Amino acid sequence: MADGDQTIVLTSDTRATINRKRNEDVWEKVITATFDADDTTALSLAIPLNGILRHITFTIPQTTTSRTKQLQINDNGNNTVFDTGALAHVAGASTTNYAVDIPLSGTIDTVVTIAGTLGGTGVAMVITLRGI
Repeated sequence: MADGDQTIVLTSDTRATINRKRNEDVWEKVITATFDADDTTALSLAIPLNGILRHITFTIPQTTTSRTKQLQINDNGNNTVFDTGALAHVAGASTTNYAVDIPLSGTIDTVVTIAGTLGGTGVAMVITLRGI
């Protein structure tokens, strides 16, 4: 594989009504960012979102090098509304949960960045966005 062949895709987009009287919906979007051993370029995925982002889960599997990872969410005006900052390498896989309250509308950009190659066979990072 070559640098630049990484992918980011919306792997699941679900919505469920939790209160029919008030027509309240809960939604979940699952995004998978896949990097192989030599990729270094940040990935961005534009997705439509109209609601309040309440919960973010960022899951990183074990990597063979100690590169930092970062997740950002930008609103439709390209303003950063959420940023994990550079997450230091930890031994083994890690899942970090964030409780947020961010109203969004239109198209948002989900950006995943790595600081250098990951080595080995690379990784698939999973971002789960939930809201109402």
